[in-house]
Amino acid sequence: MHTLLRDLRLAARQLRLAPGYSLAAVATLALAVGASTAIFSAVYTVLLKPMPIREPAQLVIGWGTSSALNMRVIELSYLDIEDIAAATPEVGKVASVGSSAWTLILDGEEQPVKLPSTGVSGHFFDLLGAVPELGRAIGPDDDRPTSAPVVVISHDVWARQFGSDPQIIGRKLRLDDRPTEVVGVMPASFNYPQGTAIWQAIAPVLGTIPGNNGYSTALRNVGVLFMIGRLAPGVTAAAARDAWTGANAQLLVKSPGPKYDIAVTPFLDYHIGPARQAMWPLFGAVGVLLLIACANVSGLMLTRVSLRAHDDAIRTAIGGSRLAIARLWAAETVWLTLLGGALGLLACRALIGVIIALAPEGIPRLNEVTVDLPVAVFSIAIMTLATLLCGIAPIRHASDVNVSDALNDGARTLAGGRSNRTRSSLLVAQIGLAVVLLVVAGLVVRSFDALQSLDFGFSHDAVLRLKIEPRVASPPVNAWISEFIPHIAQLPDVASVGAVYLTPMELGTIGQGTWAIGEGQPETPEQASSNPIVNYQAATADYFRTMKIPLINGRLFSEEDRANAPRVALISEGTAAAFFPGQDPVGKRIKAASFNANQRNRDGVWRTIVGVVGNVRYKGMHDIPLDLYDPPAQSTTGTVTSLVVRLKPGREQQALAVAAAIQTQARQRDPRVLVSGIGMMSAVVDKEIAPWRFSAWVFSMFAALAFTLSMLGLFSVVSLDVANRRREFAIRMALGATGAHIVGAVFRSAGVRAVVGVVAGLALAAVATRSLESLLFGVRRTDALTYSSVVALVTVVVAIASYLPARRAAAAAANPVALLRRD
Repeated sequence: MHTLLRDLRLAARQLRLAPGYSLAAVATLALAVGASTAIFSAVYTVLLKPMPIREPAQLVIGWGTSSALNMRVIELSYLDIEDIAAATPEVGKVASVGSSAWTLILDGEEQPVKLPSTGVSGHFFDLLGAVPELGRAIGPDDDRPTSAPVVVISHDVWARQFGSDPQIIGRKLRLDDRPTEVVGVMPASFNYPQGTAIWQAIAPVLGTIPGNNGYSTALRNVGVLFMIGRLAPGVTAAAARDAWTGANAQLLVKSPGPKYDIAVTPFLDYHIGPARQAMWPLFGAVGVLLLIACANVSGLMLTRVSLRAHDDAIRTAIGGSRLAIARLWAAETVWLTLLGGALGLLACRALIGVIIALAPEGIPRLNEVTVDLPVAVFSIAIMTLATLLCGIAPIRHASDVNVSDALNDGARTLAGGRSNRTRSSLLVAQIGLAVVLLVVAGLVVRSFDALQSLDFGFSHDAVLRLKIEPRVASPPVNAWISEFIPHIAQLPDVASVGAVYLTPMELGTIGQGTWAIGEGQPETPEQASSNPIVNYQAATADYFRTMKIPLINGRLFSEEDRANAPRVALISEGTAAAFFPGQDPVGKRIKAASFNANQRNRDGVWRTIVGVVGNVRYKGMHDIPLDLYDPPAQSTTGTVTSLVVRLKPGREQQALAVAAAIQTQARQRDPRVLVSGIGMMSAVVDKEIAPWRFSAWVFSMFAALAFTLSMLGLFSVVSLDVANRRREFAIRMALGATGAHIVGAVFRSAGVRAVVGVVAGLALAAVATRSLESLLFGVRRTDALTYSSVVALVTVVVAIASYLPARRAAAAAANPVALLRRD
């Protein structure tokens, strides 16, 4: 112990005598340890920390999909899921869950409150292994069409709406004007589907929908669900997809509905979203950054070993052991990693804040990220690894000093050839790893740039959106909205206002699909099923003007398009190309039904097309726009309760004031009206591309740090190389070489290292980017512009990092006699 403490004291004194070296090494390790710990804390909390769900890795989510129908996501019906599950018991257990949140209106003593709810089948909670904090979960007996409505509420709703009342179980709430019993309260940690406030049994809800054959019509024909399955041991997601798709194909043979496959994705991918695809590559990126930092510090330490080789040789010559020298360098490495690790933990807290601020909304549990015990253990492991990586090469070289050479040549050289080769190898590794991060960052940034320039089909700047839902018996909702819009248009900060059934991306990838038949096609169910599914909308004429959706041909809706007037429609350019290729669709007819594509009903109605408008990506950036619009007065299912308000130029800061004024006027007309979803359309678009923004920022930050460290390492190695070769350069100058020859020699030496590092890095990047496919948009992982830009950047910076030492070498060698005499 005495020897250890003495070595630590000596090492501390050595570090105090070299403050520049110590500060550089500690700062480098602090950045690497802090970044690694911060990213691990996010990865652990979001991906690895135990969830209140039993073995989530065994869970998958399934929905319908068909490229032929132009539908990436097709919601399933209750009985479809039941039949698929019954036909494939070997795959595992299956339950149903709502594909999107439904709004329930909670009436109480104060203003009514809108709460997001999710419909689930009776086996949902049991399949997840989720246990309520109070009461019980929804069970099979609750999930019958004739069952009394019951709900399970979230911990947040229990606390916020009911003051954590312990007597809440059994209480009757008035939800959507129906008395509903509370049977359970979920724990605060349970949040699936994300943001759900209330879980309700789905069969009683579907049982309230009228049908020709009683309840079975809605249970069979209303597609609003996804399937969630717990796979049996040995069953993969791909096997489940094939089995469920095969079972579904057999079931569709019995009915004339549209044909589609079943898509299956792991539960964690679906629950966490696109950010999960970025987190593991980010974790790999910080691992690369840690390696670069350790190589950089190891290179600095090797330089110190060379500078102190003469002193270490004297210690050895007077009886000091090589083990003692190795212990001293090991103690110095420990000090550096301890100080760097301690500062890294402090930096980690700041980096966690940056990650949370940059991360897209909706990542589960991200707000819980902190430095807890598992993260602290990881940090200690990282520091231990850094100690080994930083210290192995310097300790080996220091303890293997050649006493005779060091004492005889100490005045003439600053580094031995073997030490210099090790530094060069470390430099090549740093450059190669930095190139990998630069390529990855470049590809992600290019994807983000492509998304920013993506045409969503509408102008989102200075557009306020909100949802207004009147609760009056008369007039009908669409008529109430149409009468209310002129009052909004008169507000001083409003340029225009329109109304639509669903604003772009309001339900994510979910829309209101409808089958369609174009004029001239056979009017048969088979033809309708083979045509692509069209996205149904209802919209006012001013909606297109407000959103700046261009009118391509024909006219927009007018006041003449009343309920008792001939049916008319607008279609998008995509719909026109799909149903009337090479023709002018204006004046032609299209037959469509305004309900979900999964329904089997075929009583569509003919509409005359009066105009063609631009394509809009209503269901996200991957959407292939095929849209059909009804005028509000003629729509039987599309209530135009989503308002879009374009503010006058320079009045964007008045958005909240405008929203408040609209809410006040709406409540003057209907005291029970619900106003919700207030926000800007620009925020909707930003949310859509937020995962790529997050990845672009973080990858770029790590790549910049890694590249800076590697270039500093290059500068250090070149400077040391120049110092070691000053006698050689003086002799060359004495023999007639010019300063340009000296500069060229330095550039060639640095260039060889850089070329080897770049080539190795490009080869590694070609392999590493295979895991980035899901993060790329509008760019291939082999994008030539990205790779050539990285090569150009490295070339320029290598030239700059080499120029200063080269110029100093040429200046010093200009007087070779004085230099040789001094050496």
